[in-house]
Amino acid sequence: MKITGMFHKKKWFIISVAVLLFIFLILFLFIPDRLPGRRSENIEDNRFLLDTVVSIKLYQSSRKDVLDEAFSLIESYENQLSRHKSDSEISHINDAEAGIPTAVSDTTRGLIKTALKYAELSGGSFDPTVAPLVDLWGIGSENPRIPEDAEITEVLPQVDYTSVVIDDDSETVMMKKAGMALDLGGIAKGWIADRVGEFLIRNGEEHFLINLGGNVLVHGGKPEKNDYTAFKIGMQNPFDKRGLYLGVFLLNEGSVVSSGIYERYFESGGVRYHHILSTRDGFPVDNDLAAVTILSKRSVDGDALSTTVFTLGLEKGMKMVLSMEGIEAAFVTRNGDVALTPGAKEIFEER
Repeated sequence: MKITGMFHKKKWFIISVAVLLFIFLILFLFIPDRLPGRRSENIEDNRFLLDTVVSIKLYQSSRKDVLDEAFSLIESYENQLSRHKSDSEISHINDAEAGIPTAVSDTTRGLIKTALKYAELSGGSFDPTVAPLVDLWGIGSENPRIPEDAEITEVLPQVDYTSVVIDDDSETVMMKKAGMALDLGGIAKGWIADRVGEFLIRNGEEHFLINLGGNVLVHGGKPEKNDYTAFKIGMQNPFDKRGLYLGVFLLNEGSVVSSGIYERYFESGGVRYHHILSTRDGFPVDNDLAAVTILSKRSVDGDALSTTVFTLGLEKGMKMVLSMEGIEAAFVTRNGDVALTPGAKEIFEER
């Protein structure tokens, strides 16, 4: 009897150990994020939104539900903020008669306020009411053209950010002049990138890269082996085809946004007409710059400043950036020279 009892104890011990090993195997296979040193896969998706290819990559994550929701968030903001969506809040503002307020959400009013702040900061070089001038040129559309001087003269008075009235008490936006229209294309992608980044962080994502057609936002560094390294964000060569870089910025966290003569343009009579239009004379900005890249914590700042600084040219643009805390920049001149602010130079690797 004593021998039999020992046999049963040994049998139950073996069974118990087997059960525990099975449980640990299940945990190892199906809950990798809970085990120290166990890395999960990286997931990525690309979709056509905001009139460009949008890419989001989550590192050490298998949360496809979070990735899908991030894209849904982008789509909802596009439907709300794009003037090319007939039922967007921006379209409702643009369709209203001059002097008639339009009720819009806190989100839309907030973004317009941010755009107006940069318009004031730049003295109107960046102006969210540039839509009538953009439509006149049609750069980026199927039928771009060079407008007559008389057409530009007629449209320029409608480009006037000071004639946008926001009333938070009545939750409305109004434009004073007939023919005015908002176009938030120079700031919306940066603002949306920031919102998506905040959403991912709230949902526990610590390492990610968001690319909204050149508006890049990164967070947490890039996991490699048992450590984290800086993301390498390319600076496009404005004189060469897409994907050929002058160098890369090494960035663990923050935003990189570029603007230049290479983005959207058409050529006529051997002259390139690019999409960055001067709010002063109505023609594409003609100065010593071919491209500007802004590095900032928030992508919305980089988006607005890349356009603003480009319009100022190298000397004034450099002066403006150096006066702003937390903002760095790289300038590419039309003769191919590269000028970097001190902070940008520290994290730039020339190719």
